[in-house]
Amino acid sequence: MGALRSLAISYPEFLVAGLCFVSLSALRHAMRERRQRAPLSWPVVGMLPFVLANLGRLYDAITDALHGSGCTLMFRGPWLARADFLLTCDPAAVQHCLASNHRGYDRGRDFAEMFDLLGDGLLVADAASWARQRHVAATVFGTPAFRSFVLCTMARQTARLLVPFLDCAAADQEGDGGVVDLEDVFMRYSLDVTYASVFDADLDMLCVAAASAPVPPFGLATRVASESVLFRHIVPAWWWRLLRWLNVGSERRLAEAKAVLNEFVYREIAKRKSRLATTSQAGEGYDLLSLYMAWPREPGMRERQRDQFLRDSAVSYLFAAKDLIVAALTWFFYMLCTHPHVEAKILDELRSLHPTATVAATGGGEHAVFDSDALQPASYLHAAVLETLRLFPPAPFEEKEAVRSDVLPDGTTVAKGTRVIFCIYAMGRMEGLWGSDCHEFRPERWLSDIGRVRHEPSHKFAVFNCGPRSCLGKNLGLSNIKIAAAAILYNFRVELIDGHIVEPQNSVVLLTKNGMRVRIKRRHAA
Repeated sequence: MGALRSLAISYPEFLVAGLCFVSLSALRHAMRERRQRAPLSWPVVGMLPFVLANLGRLYDAITDALHGSGCTLMFRGPWLARADFLLTCDPAAVQHCLASNHRGYDRGRDFAEMFDLLGDGLLVADAASWARQRHVAATVFGTPAFRSFVLCTMARQTARLLVPFLDCAAADQEGDGGVVDLEDVFMRYSLDVTYASVFDADLDMLCVAAASAPVPPFGLATRVASESVLFRHIVPAWWWRLLRWLNVGSERRLAEAKAVLNEFVYREIAKRKSRLATTSQAGEGYDLLSLYMAWPREPGMRERQRDQFLRDSAVSYLFAAKDLIVAALTWFFYMLCTHPHVEAKILDELRSLHPTATVAATGGGEHAVFDSDALQPASYLHAAVLETLRLFPPAPFEEKEAVRSDVLPDGTTVAKGTRVIFCIYAMGRMEGLWGSDCHEFRPERWLSDIGRVRHEPSHKFAVFNCGPRSCLGKNLGLSNIKIAAAAILYNFRVELIDGHIVEPQNSVVLLTKNGMRVRIKRRHAA
């Protein structure tokens, strides 16, 4: 070391030459990557500056980078941070990793730690644990009684809470009356639906009396959790682990959110166990918790482990179902507000159907509500929902970890332990998949020549995942979106407030940054 120092002092031209060589190499590398429109990987900090520079439009920036890099690129994090991962929007890679070679890719330890809020639930479970839970979940979701119970719950909460709430807002047209944050409305509504589906109990977060109240702790906790989990994905693992150890910042908010969720869920489990203890029979409930509690307990499973299993299963369902409804409905109505011709077509279609129920709203007369069966013929509504999910997938990315070294269909080498992130958001904006109008909102792309909904393979439309981990609640989720959307469209006009900007928030769920402020008006006179 001393000899090198002496050499540098004695012959400074060698030092200057070395610095020039490094600088020119870095410049040449930067120019090559810029021509390819790939993020620049800087010394020491990697591609972190790219993330920081694009925090306001992160998903669109990633989409641009992927399209400029042939759909796949290796993201380089800061040195020694273990933050490198392979990012792709290639449908062939999705099919390979999630379906045909799914055993070669698993959730991984880091993923489970990032989503520790879910415990060992189905969404984060690996290997044997996942297979066991998938079997239980598939049996529960395949039960006709459970499906019927959930669909009835969706229609009931729509008629009992959503329609009266919006009618009350529409009745108040004085000053700033009639203006609501529609995303907040959907947050409350989805919590009411999912909570009732899991526990057969009503939270009534969207009742008229709660119109001016802040977001309830349970709903706020789920949103904070989504934002905190994305933060864990962006920064080096050592950073958020340090914050967790210090219990500050986003990690403290996440811990508080987890405590709120646990309080609510364990309280419902305890109430259910108490009821069962005072009766001789387990009952015939068809909510999610009842069906899970009726499932035979595994040999050797202690009571505490059983409660943990019930808690993890309930939170996983709440987390997935609630966020799907909120994000999908918010972006659906944003699309309709900015594409009135699509709204008109859906309204014409709904007017050709027969509502299954009416609800006496607050001073607004009778309002119609459609259930799932009544909406079966509504192909254009279904197509508009799918088109919304294509452009604004509620879960904008999916993540796996390579169990062993592999080679993707495009020749990309994947080393063992590499995190692979599939950008579903970018896939919906690929011209090679969806045509030159891929950035346009056009429901017609989902309809055949005879007006039926066209099926697209899951590796192309991966909103509900692909392969063995495909979403079990896909059809129930789509039904919920359509039931709520039909009730709102048929009974009310939704107008976006002038000047209000609606754009995605950086989160593991594609919510909005500033909500969606709209004015609600009654469509029909009383």
